[in-house]
Amino acid sequence: MLCWFKPEQRRYSETTLLSLSETLRSMALHGALIAAAANPVKARHYYLGSRADLRVFPVEATQSKVFQCVGRLDGIDRSNLFPIYKVSGTCLTDKGERYAEMDGALLVLTEEQFIGLKGADASARPTWFPGQPSPYADALRPRALEWLEPGRMLRTSLPGFPREDCAGHFDLRALCPMTLVLANACALVRHFPGYERYWISRCVFSCKDVVDPGQAQRLTCVFDGVGRFVITVESDEGQRLARFKLEVVPA
Repeated sequence: MLCWFKPEQRRYSETTLLSLSETLRSMALHGALIAAAANPVKARHYYLGSRADLRVFPVEATQSKVFQCVGRLDGIDRSNLFPIYKVSGTCLTDKGERYAEMDGALLVLTEEQFIGLKGADASARPTWFPGQPSPYADALRPRALEWLEPGRMLRTSLPGFPREDCAGHFDLRALCPMTLVLANACALVRHFPGYERYWISRCVFSCKDVVDPGQAQRLTCVFDGVGRFVITVESDEGQRLARFKLEVVPA
């Protein structure tokens, strides 16, 4: 499957053509479309990202205004409670330069299974309307930083994203797009000495649970050796929601 997309999000201190969170968002959406096209049951399903391995390559001397994704379905794992669709893809610039590659997995739920697992919104669902500011364009949120170990371990508390930022994701129960959490997580890297400007060459992502609108999170970023960072996302109650392992190159 082939699709095209335009960049939307600011890059802040990242020196690549796209922010890592936007790259992952675009390729994950492409993966969900691939899974939906391959799904033999043509009824409403919900595709939740459970893991991904994203690799970004240094592309220079290009002013790409549009990117393309080429992806495929690599298989379906039916040994779990719910089917896991395994997808992969390549992101290219408008000149055909290879920019990123991703291998990922999506949990596939019917509408009944989705409600059984996550429930349905009791209140009216948030809606998006033309002209409404996109939460992706400026994803960073104000937060206080706390050094647990100076130069090695940094923590911040991220206030919950409003329901309006989650409009369309998903309609039965609004869930916070993980790319918004990832954008704020990646921004922690720039506070470490020597990484004021950087590009992320690899991100290994695993998701334990989704983030609800308004749910605050604790983000802990650990320097794990030269060019390696591990960021853990937890709820205020200490439940682990996600983990990102980053390989980072200082600019």
